[in-house]
Amino acid sequence: MPETTFRGWMGDARARWAASPSWAKTVALFALLAVVPFIPMFDEPWLRVFFLVGLYVMLGLGLNVVVGFAGLLDLGYVAFFAVGAYTLAILSSASSPLDVYLNFWLVLPLGMVAGACAGLLLGLPVLPLRGDYLAIVTLGFGEIVRILLVNMDNITAGAQGISAISTPDVVLRDIDDPTSWYYFIVIAAAIVAFVTTRLRDSRVGRAWEAIREDEDVAAGMGINTVKYKLMAFSMGAAIGAVGGVLYASQYSFVNPSAFTLQVSVNVLALVIIGGMGSTTGIVFGSFILVGLPDILQFRQTGDLLGNFEFIRSAVNGVIDGLDALLPWGIGGLPPSDTWGEELADKRFIIYGALLVAIMVLRPAGLFPSKRRELEFENPADADAPLRAGAV
Repeated sequence: MPETTFRGWMGDARARWAASPSWAKTVALFALLAVVPFIPMFDEPWLRVFFLVGLYVMLGLGLNVVVGFAGLLDLGYVAFFAVGAYTLAILSSASSPLDVYLNFWLVLPLGMVAGACAGLLLGLPVLPLRGDYLAIVTLGFGEIVRILLVNMDNITAGAQGISAISTPDVVLRDIDDPTSWYYFIVIAAAIVAFVTTRLRDSRVGRAWEAIREDEDVAAGMGINTVKYKLMAFSMGAAIGAVGGVLYASQYSFVNPSAFTLQVSVNVLALVIIGGMGSTTGIVFGSFILVGLPDILQFRQTGDLLGNFEFIRSAVNGVIDGLDALLPWGIGGLPPSDTWGEELADKRFIIYGALLVAIMVLRPAGLFPSKRRELEFENPADADAPLRAGAV
């Protein structure tokens, strides 16, 4: 698709979506999500993938507070994810080294508090750092937490991990099947999205935006940068810890190998690909980066593609005509019932090509915030206020 056509289509779609009333967007989105489990195609494997996508949406929203709102590059976000998961595992599992058996709903707020404290613990020593130095220190923090989980076997059970973790119960019924977990993660992600959106539009969010644009100017205008940077770290960490609690409860098992640097990289990548500062962008970024690789190898995807034999026949007819005119043979498309297998084998090639296309055609992300989109489209205008102030 030509770049201009792609950009025009994306621009029209965003304009129509932006023009719709907020209540209509909310109703339409929740109506769509509510009917997903009733679609025959979406059985248990799909719902498990959708749970993982929703979980990464939550993590992306939390990291978006730190990176997208406050402009603090954090490569150790997996540490807060691990803190939440191990808080639930240690305090609720029968296999925990500590003989504490608390209910899920009692541990959830404790996990949030533990995550916020970990965010403050990270934020205090890195306050003077910016850019690459901040990224390196936060990366080290994430690795330190993982190594502690391995070595503190008297509390975390070490590399063996902790199993039999408690699950939440709602109206005297445990959430223990993929459909229930799907609805649970959708509601949790919606709550986090509402909270982060309200924060973005509040006085705190405006202070974060000022710090992101120019921390020295923000401090000169009277903004307490220390206070607001620590708030960003603690708020993002608390959301990441909630994601860890849900992860541990759904999978009922945690061990340190699940909390590697790759998790932080994936969350940061979906925030950038989707569009920093944008809730909609994070949802799409999570689906592309987390859900798409699994969906491409589903048997149902192959069965669906097998119904498009008519496309193969039409394309091969055109190719046969070209073969008659050209001195060399072009070949043809294989039978459509093998497309699913071919797609699964080449899924990472398709995945990488899609990421490259997004970065080339949408350098600001799929659905960036309005301010960041204007900065990318008009870089000279973005610096105009600074030049005017300097004069």
